[in-house]
Amino acid sequence: MARRLGDDATFQNLAKRNLETLSKYKFKRIVTTDPHAFHCLKNEYNDLGYDVLKDVQVMHHTTYLNELVQQGRFTLDSFKGGTVTYHDPCYLGRYNGEYEAPRELLRSLGIEIAEMERSGYRSRCCGGGGGAPITDIPGERRIADMRVEDAKATNADLIAVGCQQCTAMLEGVVEPRPEIKDIAEILVNQLVEEVH
Repeated sequence: MARRLGDDATFQNLAKRNLETLSKYKFKRIVTTDPHAFHCLKNEYNDLGYDVLKDVQVMHHTTYLNELVQQGRFTLDSFKGGTVTYHDPCYLGRYNGEYEAPRELLRSLGIEIAEMERSGYRSRCCGGGGGAPITDIPGERRIADMRVEDAKATNADLIAVGCQQCTAMLEGVVEPRPEIKDIAEILVNQLVEEVH
């Protein structure tokens, strides 16, 4: 967030500390629920002159969970919770080109996604990536309010998200509005416990 708000010195200081900590461990994969952290780890940390992440696969949790589902690692019930739309997080979709894994994961739960008019590479931001959660910028309409209007136009009962900042921004919209849930929450509710 520091870099997005124009404080590159703080970003570099925090990144250096994180990389020094990571260099103490051996691992091949990092999975994060935050598309902003995913973007930094995958695209920006390597530019700081450290080789810590050179051979590390950085994944967003929706990509990882989709991989596990596609491998048959979970037994799942079909979702029966109404109409679902999906909000593309900017730093997962627009900045990193990952649009399909979250959708494939939702489809694996039996969900037919009611796409918003502005989705995929044309998706509207929730307002959370540019510092909106920690600033109070006056205006006629908040970005999150406009995004929820996009979702309401699909007649969705539920907005599936893959970012905690998107969740916070969209949950901040005054009700009545569709329910907001992270894809991981939707998935865990559909897991079938296997008795051995």
